[in-house]
Amino acid sequence: MTEDVLNKLFNKISNNYIFIYTPPKVGSTTLVSSLRISLGSSYNIIHIHDDIMLRVLTNNNEITVKGMIEHLLYKGKHVYIIDVYREPIERKISEYFEKISCYHFNNSEENINNYNISRVINRFNKLFPHLSTEEHYFDKYDIEDPVPFNFNKKYSLQILNRIKYIKLRLMDSNSWSKILTEIFNTKIVIINDYQTNNKVIGKLYRKFKEEYRIPNNFLDQIKTCKYFNFYLSEQERNEYIQKWSTKVTSECNPFTSDEYKFYLNICLENQYYNDIQVNHYIDEGCGCKHCKIKRKNIYLRAYKGEQIHERIMHTEVINNVITNKNNILLNAVKTIKSKINTKTNKLLLYNQPK
Repeated sequence: MTEDVLNKLFNKISNNYIFIYTPPKVGSTTLVSSLRISLGSSYNIIHIHDDIMLRVLTNNNEITVKGMIEHLLYKGKHVYIIDVYREPIERKISEYFEKISCYHFNNSEENINNYNISRVINRFNKLFPHLSTEEHYFDKYDIEDPVPFNFNKKYSLQILNRIKYIKLRLMDSNSWSKILTEIFNTKIVIINDYQTNNKVIGKLYRKFKEEYRIPNNFLDQIKTCKYFNFYLSEQERNEYIQKWSTKVTSECNPFTSDEYKFYLNICLENQYYNDIQVNHYIDEGCGCKHCKIKRKNIYLRAYKGEQIHERIMHTEVINNVITNKNNILLNAVKTIKSKINTKTNKLLLYNQPK
């Protein structure tokens, strides 16, 4: 691995690296922005889902997440890897709506908002077993013996080969500030970012969550999921199943594996609306002087409990700095002109014939 690859991914020099290495739709974007704003320039933070995403970001077909981490360890860097578990049904719904426009219906979010809800639910049920099946802590990290989740602390921390693996749960997001403050020994503020409820499709998303009833055979699948049984205590599992047992409907036959593969191919061939996400984070992570100033300002406001709606995007920050400087200069010129005019008027009055 060359330093050029690292420079493409990280925009500041640091001895500390955090990989938010998770599946999609588990609250990881909020985690990235919160840690960037809270930890500032002392940590380099990257958000990654898999090797494919990493290769796209670096334009390097040879790079892997594992290889990059090994390179950083060889250079003596401190590496943290954070993964998040999300309850299975909610995660599947969120993933479905993430690509509902560009992929599943290939239509604008404005138009899909007007679809009959039964149509949207029927498509979701056909896809249900095939959505959100991966679990990084088990499937991506090569950890032979994952430590049991600590239900009292609401996180797990496992150190292997100088790497600190941290596992959180989205259901505990109200405690993330306390948990991460304890781990990083710095006050971490949580800033909610990139929520589906706030997107154009949010209207349909909320209606779906209100009206969705899970087929009973799908709920039976959830009960036997090894991840579900690992990350939720017995009481939490019982409460979760009980909650969804009040929203059960008759059995549904989803796509088979072959039918799902065919569905994927058709979706990709017909795809017109792209799924490229721009302005994805509240904080892009720029380390320049002006972005640092704005980051500190946002951190202090979030620390006081203020809701944050603005972003730290380098180009916008610089444009604002230039605009402010121009405004200051313009106001200064106006003030000077006003003083000159005042003095001129006074002089004219003084010199008038008496």
